[in-house]
Amino acid sequence: MQKQISDETDKLEHLNSLYQKDVHPHILELGRLKIEICHLLNKKRTDIKLSRTQNQKLDTLLLDFLNDAFSVIEPTDETKELYKKYSGLNYEEELSRQESAMKEDFSAMLYEEFGLQIDPSILTENPDFDKIEEELKKQWEQKESEKGAKPKTKKQLEKEKLEQQKEALKNKSIRSIYIALAKILHPDTEPDEILKIEKEEMMKKVTVAYENKDLMQLLQLEMQWIKGHDENFNNMPSATLNVYIQLLKDQVKELDEELHMLHLNPIFSAVQAFSHLSKSIAPLELIREGVNYRALNKKIQSDIHQLMHSHKTQVAVTQFIKDFYIDPKETFFYEL
Repeated sequence: MQKQISDETDKLEHLNSLYQKDVHPHILELGRLKIEICHLLNKKRTDIKLSRTQNQKLDTLLLDFLNDAFSVIEPTDETKELYKKYSGLNYEEELSRQESAMKEDFSAMLYEEFGLQIDPSILTENPDFDKIEEELKKQWEQKESEKGAKPKTKKQLEKEKLEQQKEALKNKSIRSIYIALAKILHPDTEPDEILKIEKEEMMKKVTVAYENKDLMQLLQLEMQWIKGHDENFNNMPSATLNVYIQLLKDQVKELDEELHMLHLNPIFSAVQAFSHLSKSIAPLELIREGVNYRALNKKIQSDIHQLMHSHKTQVAVTQFIKDFYIDPKETFFYEL
């Protein structure tokens, strides 16, 4: 599983690199082109006559294009005024409203998921994370203490006992496992030259793990040796073996959670949609995404050229509406 996490990390980092090279530049260019064509359409529509329905569709398209562009490009004052014209909202006020909504959503998530309350107003542009962490920690400790006040069930007591056994074993296992393996692997006591070399190599690994206080590595080395030398397995106490098994199960659970969280890491948010794909397929799909953006950019560039140089402005505008307008009703039924 550790190898799986390492491989998955390598895959996501490679996808991130591809995204920055083959996709992100085209997304930025798309934002710039959308703003450019919005200004152009806003100017050209005064020279032609559109039906009421066409005007409504064009209004919707221009606002959608501006909203899309603002997600990657900071608008100029001129573009902010254009946004106000079609949205009826001041750009800064709308941005503030969206930020407030995000704070409210974050606060609601904390309460729903963990029962923790936080005042959204403290999530300023430069929030005091130490203060927020301290407040959340205080609430969490209070919740845990309230849990502790309740009488414990037999199952909870048994679980606590097992945890205590595991903790005690962890405290003494690093040294005890090292000593036990050192006795077994000491090369000076081995007359067989081939086995002596094997023990020397294994002992080097054991020493490194011991110096790094890496209990899981010591356990893996011990199990590796036991697997190849069955006589050592029969000498291990069953109680110790059971706790070792539990430790390994815990490690698997932790690694499984680490793998899950890896895909949720904000660093990889741009390529999250491709993270479930295989190492060979994901890069191809990401490159295809870049190709699609390039094609869309060329289409808008062509539309801009038509609007600027063609004498058939009416045709160019109506074709633009036909190409890009999506009926909300169709989207709704598609999602269903």
